[in-house]
Amino acid sequence: MSEPGGTEPQRVPEVHPGEIRKHSFQDYLIRFCFGAGISLGAGLIGLRFGPVVGGIFLGFPAILPASLTLIQKKEGRERAAIDSEGAILGAIALVGFALVAWLLFVRLGIGATLLIALAVWLIIAVALYAAVMATLHREPAPR
Repeated sequence: MSEPGGTEPQRVPEVHPGEIRKHSFQDYLIRFCFGAGISLGAGLIGLRFGPVVGGIFLGFPAILPASLTLIQKKEGRERAAIDSEGAILGAIALVGFALVAWLLFVRLGIGATLLIALAVWLIIAVALYAAVMATLHREPAPR
């Protein structure tokens, strides 16, 4: 919804710690089992095909399928779709983090590399979020 004067309101991610109590133990158990199952699968793939192949599968957001399923069940398909967009943007930014880490660990050491990689992740994630909000989630112009 546009604010008076035609400007778009600022959309800022929110954190609500009280939401934790709204979910049941079973919801958290489902997330844990999905995460453990995906991690186990990645570990078995790594044992069979080597750590490079297994490591690729460890990059999969382990609890994402369970979380999206629960979100869709409780809050609807649209809310789950919005959360999946955030996961995709974060994963793309994580590729930037991984590339920086891969290029700089040997040259700069762990501390400096992690700080630089974190900054790269943050810049990419915020830029992608801003781009998506500006292009895909704009309100239609009033007639």
